[in-house]
Amino acid sequence: MTISHWQHQSDARAKIVQDFADGYDDASIDVQNIPYESYFQKLGAALEADTGPCVFQLPANILAEFHDRDELAPVPESVMSAEEIESSFTPASIELLNIDDEYYALPTDVQTLMLFYNDDLFEEAGLDPSQDFETWDDLVAAAEKLTKTSGDKMIQAGIDISASPYQWFYSAPTLAYPEGLVADETGDVEYDSEPGYQAWDRLTSLVTDNAVDDPEFLAEQSKFGLGKAGMTFKEFTFTGVYQLTAPDLNFSVHVAPPVTDDAAAPVASTSWSYAVSADCEDQDAAWEWVAHLTSEESQRVWIEGGGELPSRTALLDDESLQGDSNIAAGFTALAEAVPYDSRGWDDAYAIQQEIWDEITLNGTAVEDAVDKGAEAERELYRTKGLLE
Repeated sequence: MTISHWQHQSDARAKIVQDFADGYDDASIDVQNIPYESYFQKLGAALEADTGPCVFQLPANILAEFHDRDELAPVPESVMSAEEIESSFTPASIELLNIDDEYYALPTDVQTLMLFYNDDLFEEAGLDPSQDFETWDDLVAAAEKLTKTSGDKMIQAGIDISASPYQWFYSAPTLAYPEGLVADETGDVEYDSEPGYQAWDRLTSLVTDNAVDDPEFLAEQSKFGLGKAGMTFKEFTFTGVYQLTAPDLNFSVHVAPPVTDDAAAPVASTSWSYAVSADCEDQDAAWEWVAHLTSEESQRVWIEGGGELPSRTALLDDESLQGDSNIAAGFTALAEAVPYDSRGWDDAYAIQQEIWDEITLNGTAVEDAVDKGAEAERELYRTKGLLE
């Protein structure tokens, strides 16, 4: 028996999955790693033509789109019951995998969105790098202390946000509402209202008013990775990225303060999932492979080699996996996390990036830019059949 398995290319992930496949005795696993830029196009076309893989990787928040096209097989009771799934995995990692009271995927690549400090720059500015900020004003005040200019040129950003702000798009509007970025009952976006306007205003004000970052300063480069920014906001996996690409960078990981006055949750998370095609000839065998990929034993490997957080609740309290304070911070945050629940992925991100650009580059009023973006995201959902 051969099970075809597709995922987007990631060097660390590719090696781990291939190692799992090479040691898997129950079936032969044909792993294909597809460049991210073409992954969704190839996957969508293959599934539509009934030539797709049995097992494939999807962001949790677009699973519903594939479900509505009848392209997914539910997790069979023989592999894991709903009760077993709910008792085994963290709530944030499985919330978006349940559709009409059935689970259609199991979670992988779990990330919390965290605030990173450059500890050396903090101490140089007279700030304590061991403390989380309690309020947004505290963060802004610290970012202003961390910002350096020479004449009218920035030489050190207080916070690295302009080059890659999408993590804030995922986090701040999601945490602003009790039901997340998308309302549970209607499936409609919520961020074109208070407190969504406040979230977008405060984020963009870091550039437009507080001037703690400048889009022209080291444009499109990792200012934080270069040691030229006091803070950045990234997925937890960047703990591993910075250790690899900037080994001399002395940094720590923290929970960010709430962007809005009455945030509904402290931390947002993202995750991907492994799903099985409705056209797979041996769905039970495919699900057994997915169960193996997401088992406690496998997740230990993901944590050590892939910079991921566990979705298995049994691993959250395992101190042997928390080798330093940065990893421990990610584990602690995960216990309280809620999922980023946009029903789009790169397509929704492009809309949210346009909101950012309109405000920070073109000077558009916050509410006007947000209203326009939210309506564009609604139209995106309509084209997918996810919103009336």
